[in-house]
Amino acid sequence: MKRTGLFGGTFDPVHKGHIMVAEIAKKEMDLDEVIFVPAGNPPHKTDKKIADGKDRLNMLLLATGDIPYFKVCDAEIKKKEKSYSVDLIKHFKEKLQETELFFIIGADSLYNLPTWYNYEELMQMTNFIVISRPETNKSSLLDKFSGNEKPMRAFFIDDVSIDISSTEIRKMLKSGADTEKYLDKSVLNYIRANRLY
Repeated sequence: MKRTGLFGGTFDPVHKGHIMVAEIAKKEMDLDEVIFVPAGNPPHKTDKKIADGKDRLNMLLLATGDIPYFKVCDAEIKKKEKSYSVDLIKHFKEKLQETELFFIIGADSLYNLPTWYNYEELMQMTNFIVISRPETNKSSLLDKFSGNEKPMRAFFIDDVSIDISSTEIRKMLKSGADTEKYLDKSVLNYIRANRLY
């Protein structure tokens, strides 16, 4: 059976840390492919201004274009209503039958999972690849879900160190600081050409 990783996020902008996470998840979990899914109208970021979906999609296409096992899906970008992870997984379960799905999230997102829309249904529909940091306490994280009828299928990838975030990169870009260490050259050129951030 084919194994597909789904990597959702705002990707505002996509940076080398995102690509590294996808590469590690693919290798560690023997995935056939990783599909990046930029969020359209994320419910948890209603108070924040994010770059236009078309720009975030284009940057992802540039960052992943040379990597055959990386794909980008525009399904969430096209949606006008709020994007919920449970609907995303339903979409891919219908689209990719005979495929085992793995939802790639950070340990902080797993901690907040009980606040997500229909999180219990989401838990039963997919496997989770959890990107953990050195300070992540796995047992206390999983204890949050111990009362659930069926245990979560979570696979932890330990000690992934990403020394940058999209928020920090946006601040650096605004201040004119050098971001070449963190951004693919084609993405940086796109940001400059379109005067993003």
